Amino acid sequence: MRKVNSKVLGLILGPFLILPILLGCADIGEPNGETVIFEIANTEEIVGKETGGARTLRKHYMILSPPEDLTDLKVLVEEYAKDHRAKSGYGAIHLFFYRESDDLPRDWQPDESYMNTDRLEHHRSDLIASITWSDAQPQKEYNVYDKSEEGKILKRMRFIEDRLVE
Repeated sequence: MRKVNSKVLGLILGPFLILPILLGCADIGEPNGETVIFEIANTEEIVGKETGGARTLRKHYMILSPPEDLTDLKVLVEEYAKDHRAKSGYGAIHLFFYRESDDLPRDWQPDESYMNTDRLEHHRSDLIASITWSDAQPQKEYNVYDKSEEGKILKRMRFIEDRLVE
């Protein structure tokens, strides 16, 4: 009778012990509402030759839990860009910031396979901020967007450095 009870007890308690472990594993790496920015791997683009001519650098980032206020979003990407300066030697630099979505999950990677092509340009609906500057226009231009779930622009704010331009 004792063996049966321990088996029954194991069957009853087992799911209650395993379920929290599985839920705990699902939370690894979750920001829990904290804003996190990271570079999307394998998406950096350098256009132009190192010698003789201006090169353009394009870097792509994801923002988890971005601020809803567009001014706060502008300050966030501005501070991030200051803390993560791009290498010099480029005539123009473009930094693009995307939100996480079902179509653009945090572990997204470009896909250039034969039957399926998935590039960042297919995810412009998730682009929520950008920074651009160049040798010709050294002042940084910031664009921040409030978008619907479908990617429709609800509001856009454009800044040249700290000056709001419309």
